[in-house]
Amino acid sequence: MIGLLSTQQHINDLIAFTASNVKTLLECSKEKLHYQHRLLPTLHVFIKHTFYHCKLTPDILIVALIYLNRLKNSLPHKSKGEFDTPYKMFIAAVVLASKFIEDSNTTTHSIHKFISPLYNSRQVNEMERGFL
Repeated sequence: MIGLLSTQQHINDLIAFTASNVKTLLECSKEKLHYQHRLLPTLHVFIKHTFYHCKLTPDILIVALIYLNRLKNSLPHKSKGEFDTPYKMFIAAVVLASKFIEDSNTTTHSIHKFISPLYNSRQVNEMERGFL
């Protein structure tokens, strides 16, 4: 039981660390200009729900963090984004990480399905291409 609690705490710490890193990638607007912006929970909650609903592994989050760090290092100084830019960057990084780690598209499909009320498949594909 203690091992399970410890593992759960590590996962919660990884989720919090991921949210903190994604939030600081670039300066983003605080204004929720579009309808879908108003549907978004906090970034931490979004990442946590994505992790559990899509059955992500810690490995996927770690690889996504590596991709996000590389992105941060390549962004022009003082880059700015819309309110949902961190959410989109997280989605793109997780999709790419899951494709790198897994042989099947199971996780990618579950991510598409989970975020479909907010972003359609075309938008997710654009996020992914834009990330590359």
